[in-house]
Amino acid sequence: MGMYGTLRRASAADVARLRAEPALVQSFLYGEAAEEVEVRQPGLLGFVLRLLPGKVTQPVAGTGGWENGPWPAPADGESLDLDKAWHGVHFLLTGSADEVDGPAGYLLAGGEDIGDDGDGDPGARLLGPAQVRDFAALLAALDDDEVARRFDPARMTALGIYPDIWERPEATDAPRAFALDAFAELRTFAAAAAAAGDAVVVRVQ
Repeated sequence: MGMYGTLRRASAADVARLRAEPALVQSFLYGEAAEEVEVRQPGLLGFVLRLLPGKVTQPVAGTGGWENGPWPAPADGESLDLDKAWHGVHFLLTGSADEVDGPAGYLLAGGEDIGDDGDGDPGARLLGPAQVRDFAALLAALDDDEVARRFDPARMTALGIYPDIWERPEATDAPRAFALDAFAELRTFAAAAAAAGDAVVVRVQ
């Protein structure tokens, strides 16, 4: 199993819906297919279609999240899966394993608690558009060389940065590339979200 970091951009309409029905956070983050029903066409067309393999279907309104249809799976660029690199990226931003105030700490803290993990605890956090802009600006200000200098496998291991891979040989597991590539993907994702004026839902679980 393990813990994974997931982020998805949220429009103003998405945010309003999530606040009204926070139990739908999981559906929003990962997308959820609507139930499908077979559609029968009338007349000659319907007769011909029934002779062919396959069926014509359409989504059932009110399933998969939205009242009038599903929350579709995220489009390209709308979501980011940090996999298990989320804590390594947090370390690159903060030098810490723990929650940190301000934009540098947004992967672990900050924003508005939203959703429900099933035990009554928040399932995710919502970063508003202004917070997303601040986060994107912070990420953009760090060039690749600076980020690479912050990678410290011995320190990361001592702090218990998840997962415990950082001192493994580069040739075997490439832990440096794992963290730095995830950081670069986060920077690109945040920049696009900020440019669109979107909020972002963050979940580490």
